[in-house]
Amino acid sequence: MYQRQMAAILKNTLGELLYIPDKKYNVLPSPNELIGKVVLKGKRPPEAEDIEKMIESSRALGAKEISNDTSSIQTATLIEIVDDLAKLTLLNGVPFTNFATSVFLPCTHMHSFSESKIAKVLKNPNNAALWRDYNRTYPSGSRVDSSNAKPLVAWATGCQLVALNYQTHDSALVINDGRFRENGGCGYVRKPDSVLKSSSEKLDEEITLSIRVLSGTCLPKPKAEKVGEVISPYVVIRAYDVALDECDPIGGSLRKDLLDRAERKTEEIPDNGYCPQWKSEVFSFKLKSLDVSMISFYVSDSEAGFLDDTMCK
Repeated sequence: MYQRQMAAILKNTLGELLYIPDKKYNVLPSPNELIGKVVLKGKRPPEAEDIEKMIESSRALGAKEISNDTSSIQTATLIEIVDDLAKLTLLNGVPFTNFATSVFLPCTHMHSFSESKIAKVLKNPNNAALWRDYNRTYPSGSRVDSSNAKPLVAWATGCQLVALNYQTHDSALVINDGRFRENGGCGYVRKPDSVLKSSSEKLDEEITLSIRVLSGTCLPKPKAEKVGEVISPYVVIRAYDVALDECDPIGGSLRKDLLDRAERKTEEIPDNGYCPQWKSEVFSFKLKSLDVSMISFYVSDSEAGFLDDTMCK
């Protein structure tokens, strides 16, 4: 009952914006086909042909893994999804057993990994080469405050979909917004070159990025207020980056977050939000992974009270 209501609400609310896949589920739509569309990820009842392929692949893996894989198949067959909702679902979430089995799944099937599981899965050298197939990552369930992990590590390892808690507008969401302003803001960004290139091509080369903040004009008051005290703005520049794990036995396919976030701040300009001129010193940032590193700019008011109010990002 609830699933049918959900399907009806999705169709009535989204209308033509909802992408409805064909019945074969064997071809992924191109990014061009998905421009302006809403894609559903959920559960679909397994097709008989999919079950046969999974069993055949399991037998090829050996007796020990057959029992595990077939039990997951049997569990999947017990999932009761009404046809009305299944027809709207393009991406089918399935449990992860091992990548040797995953490669035999239809291209519309995907695994979901919490942020803490990325490193655990990639510790196995055999998994690293197969990690680039379709997968999704999401914030750990221990983030009860709805905070976010930085998405750079997931991007750098080739995750196709990095889910975030959109109800919390933190630095991770700012980074994500900046990333997807690329490519005309269409919502699709090509994977990093370090993932698409062969492992023999070294793309991680440290550079120094130099930034000097000169001036601003017509800066808004905190919270876009039209009246109030004259602001005293200053600028905070933050660099986010990831680096290859030198201790990684996979040969650099696993990455880790740089714990030290580089941050620089200008002096405040007292009582001047109309045309502040900082002409700051030159701030230098060392970046190792240019294909995923990000720079953010925050303009804040130093006279906003106990906590500085950020006016724009």
